[in-house]
Amino acid sequence: MEWIIWALIVVLGGLGLVLPTIDYIKETKVSPYLTLLGTATALVLVLLLTFSRRSGILFDGALRIDTISSYLALIATLGAFLVSLASVTQAKDWSTAPSLYSLLLLALLGVYFILFVNDATVLVAAWALVAVASYVLVGVKKDEASLEATTKYAIMGVASSSLLIFGLAFVLGVTKVTQLVPLTGVPDTYKLTLILGVMALIAAFGFKLGVVPFHGWLPDVYGGAHPLVVSYVSGVIKLISIGAFLRVLMPLIPAIASEWFLILAILSVITMFYGNLAALVQRNVQRMMAYSSIGHAGYFLIAFAALSFNEARTLALQGIGLHVTTYVLAKVGIFVGLAYFARKGVELTLDGMSGIGRKMPLTGTFFSLLLLSLMGMPPLIGFWSKFLYIFYSVVNVAPWLAFLGIVNSGISVGYYAIVIRYLFFAEPPELSIEEGNDPELIVLAITATLGVIIGIGFVGAIASFLS
Repeated sequence: MEWIIWALIVVLGGLGLVLPTIDYIKETKVSPYLTLLGTATALVLVLLLTFSRRSGILFDGALRIDTISSYLALIATLGAFLVSLASVTQAKDWSTAPSLYSLLLLALLGVYFILFVNDATVLVAAWALVAVASYVLVGVKKDEASLEATTKYAIMGVASSSLLIFGLAFVLGVTKVTQLVPLTGVPDTYKLTLILGVMALIAAFGFKLGVVPFHGWLPDVYGGAHPLVVSYVSGVIKLISIGAFLRVLMPLIPAIASEWFLILAILSVITMFYGNLAALVQRNVQRMMAYSSIGHAGYFLIAFAALSFNEARTLALQGIGLHVTTYVLAKVGIFVGLAYFARKGVELTLDGMSGIGRKMPLTGTFFSLLLLSLMGMPPLIGFWSKFLYIFYSVVNVAPWLAFLGIVNSGISVGYYAIVIRYLFFAEPPELSIEEGNDPELIVLAITATLGVIIGIGFVGAIASFLS
């Protein structure tokens, strides 16, 4: 396992550091193809790590590998590969393209370290790497909207990182070790300190996840930056928040189980309702999908809340793994699809996308399948991950929370369905648009097809693998 981690460091870190230099020396852009090669190699290495089903502590306690962390790393790598594929045409004219590819690789390496983290010092270093890379990525196109988005993202990100350090100071003061070890109980004199530390960490990780009230940056970043960059930030970088919840906070739950459930349940309800209701009134589809991401953060919080109950923990972990798959496939595919529409001259509003599904039938069909998966339409993967795993995990312990999750899923049908209606049932514009063998269309086809195939026949197998 250590050799695989070293290989990932060499491939992603080495390529990420030298790509701009290679492009400069060769005076031609080879970085897109080297990035594709690097992410494909990483995908093979993580596949080996995942299907070996090995677990253990590596590098003198710095990292810990287990089934769910390696599976999440696999999904993150797939997302990075697909974004790299779409970027071949999307970013070919960007003057900052070499920097874009360098940051994609370095950020992915940071995501791995957070998914595998077992020591607080590694967490801080990896968090800084991903945070800085993501701030620069958002503004890498250097247009006005991207620069505005990256400024807001960076300012709020500084606050998030400060909360991370603050929370770790409290938590490590109670555990007295830097390794992220399970904590079964603490004296009453330390319990308040632990709860304050955990709340600060929830705020820090909730910032990246898009949890209300730490979401202020997300609509402007996801709704204002270039859709290609958003596909990576939402579909790959967002996994650091999932990994941080599992690696840093999950070991602390037994010591504060009742407080944990109450905090997470309240945040979940507020986040779900805010994200879904705000998405309902959007006319800009990209911004609508930004608010949709906030709603899905609320669904993830239901599963995290369920981790405080022993009888619900296995189902909750399976739900987290499956819904990460749903979310990454859908968000990468949808935002790449929006980038594709924009490249074809389509305005990313409901009126601008009127009838585009009839002008671009393959793109419209794949795009709609991804929306239906996020909606939770059977038999797509989103139905199983949301209803039969995440919501079902709390049915016996907090049925009211499962009910509110179902209500919110019903609300989301309103805005997902209206996009599909505009795509196929509105009058098409008088634009000459042709679909071709474009990389964006291939990405849409892969993500939509995987959502269908996994939903039809592999959900149970993945759930068993994660148990």
